[in-house]
Amino acid sequence: MSTITTKRPRITQADKARESVGLTVVMMTEQELSLRWQISVKTLQRWRLMQTGPKFTKLQNRAVRYHLDDIKAYESQRA
Repeated sequence: MSTITTKRPRITQADKARESVGLTVVMMTEQELSLRWQISVKTLQRWRLMQTGPKFTKLQNRAVRYHLDDIKAYESQRA
């Protein structure tokens, strides 16, 4: 019999610093989110193409950002 274990999201020093400052909108890059969840950037990119995963925002320079509130909401749905 095998058991499935889920990893808790990794809270980084950057996460703690952002929350302590009390910023109104906290956004993470795909690299930061991949470190937090310990998955590859390619996985996040594939999820965006498949329209799954957390909500994201594309900036004018085509950079992708994830709102921390959306990340936390997605984590709570998956727990």
